[in-house]
Amino acid sequence: MEQIDSFELPKWIERHKSATSLMLAGSAAPSLSIKDLIQISGDNQKTSWNLSLDSVKLALGPANGSEALRIQIAGLYSDVITADQLLATNGTTGANSLVMQSLLRSGDHVIAMYPSYTQLLSVPRAIPGVELSFWELDTDNQMHANVRFLESLIKPNTRMIVLNNPNNPLGTILSLGAQREIAALAHSHGLVLMVDEIFRPLFHDAGVDCPPSFVELSEDYQNIVVTGSLSKAWGLPGARVGWIATRNPTFLAQCAEMGLYSFMALSTLDEAVATEALSDRCRSRILKKHLELARTNIGLLGDFVDQNQQVCSWTRPIAGATAFIRFYNCGAFVDDVDFCLKLLERHGVLTAPGSLCFGLRDAQDFRGFVRFHLTVQQEVMQSALKELSDFVTYYCYKKQRSAG
Repeated sequence: MEQIDSFELPKWIERHKSATSLMLAGSAAPSLSIKDLIQISGDNQKTSWNLSLDSVKLALGPANGSEALRIQIAGLYSDVITADQLLATNGTTGANSLVMQSLLRSGDHVIAMYPSYTQLLSVPRAIPGVELSFWELDTDNQMHANVRFLESLIKPNTRMIVLNNPNNPLGTILSLGAQREIAALAHSHGLVLMVDEIFRPLFHDAGVDCPPSFVELSEDYQNIVVTGSLSKAWGLPGARVGWIATRNPTFLAQCAEMGLYSFMALSTLDEAVATEALSDRCRSRILKKHLELARTNIGLLGDFVDQNQQVCSWTRPIAGATAFIRFYNCGAFVDDVDFCLKLLERHGVLTAPGSLCFGLRDAQDFRGFVRFHLTVQQEVMQSALKELSDFVTYYCYKKQRSAG
């Protein structure tokens, strides 16, 4: 690979977390312990037995993940996906890297949704000879996804479309109609459609139907690859278990071969935890808990935005664990990096500046945007918003009055 872009989001969090008392820069649900899994289970005794790891043999497991784990992952999809159509990986980051490094070659052209998780943009353009175009969502029109614009970006050498759905940092989703249009577009041009779905099934807007995974859309088109993991919706980022799901056996074999070179096999301890967390005993209960957190916090954050419409705006999230809010000063976008640094220094609240952590083309991309974490504990959100309200009075309203 060529020189890769600096991955600013994790660096930003690591650099500032020691000075943070209220963390809103992340995106994972509160991490669960083994004890938490046992307590949340519908069969405490069975879960306790399955997670008694003292008897687990620390041997090298199957390269594609244990069958028991893959059966549980397949349960997250409809019957069109089986355990044999899954490859267990080292997190979604591992899954995304495997897909791109396995399926892209010099001379290929990739179209990627923008904004999205930075890895999905940086990895393809670091592969020698790969060209990247940005499918920009409309920041002035509720982050509208224009499928006709996407189609206009296709070239004779286009190989792959890369999506992030639900979107990080926006918390938006593509409608079922848009999903079908994009899948049909990929099919008609013979393209690989890769979708990072790490935030499925965290759909917290009760008024929006939970759309299917992209991999469930069409049995006629096999060149769709989706990725996911336990890190976000399931609160287990420390169990480094992710996956690739596709009905294309050639794609899966290519990714599996690359996996042998990069991580060989998953930890048997991580597999045991993941298999139990995704069991019928635990899965629905974990999701219910984290959906309740998201719904409560989106309401609190929504109240803040409504009360401060003079200085901020957003596209209200309907899925995932993040919100992207844009702040203004006298009608101009704030310097989001300065905004976040001063919010941290004065109030101990850490958020993620949009231009630094998600902008890759230009320093002005996503200027004024700040990403907030939705699946934190309610008391953290309440305290952080109190501090934020005091801060915008100083940072935005005070400057507006001075300008007036």
